[in-house]
Amino acid sequence: MRLWISSLLLCLMLLPAGARGQRINYIKGLPKDTVTVWKTRRLDKRQDVRYRGLNRIIPTHNVLQFAGNMGLVSLGFGWDYGCRGQWETAVLLGYIPRNDGEKSYATFTLKETFIPWSISLGEKVAFEPLSAGLYLNSILSRDFWVREPDKYPYGYYGFSTKIRLNLFVGEGITLYTPSHKESAIRSVTLFYEFGATDLYVISAATNKYLGFWDLFGLSFGIKIKLV
Repeated sequence: MRLWISSLLLCLMLLPAGARGQRINYIKGLPKDTVTVWKTRRLDKRQDVRYRGLNRIIPTHNVLQFAGNMGLVSLGFGWDYGCRGQWETAVLLGYIPRNDGEKSYATFTLKETFIPWSISLGEKVAFEPLSAGLYLNSILSRDFWVREPDKYPYGYYGFSTKIRLNLFVGEGITLYTPSHKESAIRSVTLFYEFGATDLYVISAATNKYLGFWDLFGLSFGIKIKLV
């Protein structure tokens, strides 16, 4: 399990280094070991600020997310990349509280998000009308398994109780800080997401009592982008 998580983190750290934009310039007020890459658009004012060299592994944002299919609350960090920073990869640790005498659990989530549009509503506010992506979530406990234990007949369950694949769509509002020189925070985004797990979707096909809206979970979050 530790080797699996370490490998995922290594891949994530290398992802932003491969992103390329159309234009590279230095921005006044940012540290000398950063450059910014952007593609000019009239309404989309997002910038892909990244570090150079080994500093590329430094996360570009922090995330706090409530509910969803990753725990009651999840906290993590991630990287944005692409010519307008429209791709995001994040890792989060979550918490599932004790319920009816059961144990509380920790969760690990690997999340990939695509935000194709950002509509500027002024100098300090932008609206993201669509975000979409997927994430893998795992409960960090031996009470759950990837492969069926030998005590069960082969194919008795037919699915993993430890790892879930989730798909989601959502929206967000971004508030930009007045000046990079005065704050280490570039922007703050408030977002929500509707998500469904692979198990719920499969169950809906075989259970006629499971309604359409029973498939989805709602989550809220805040994302803080750093300089």
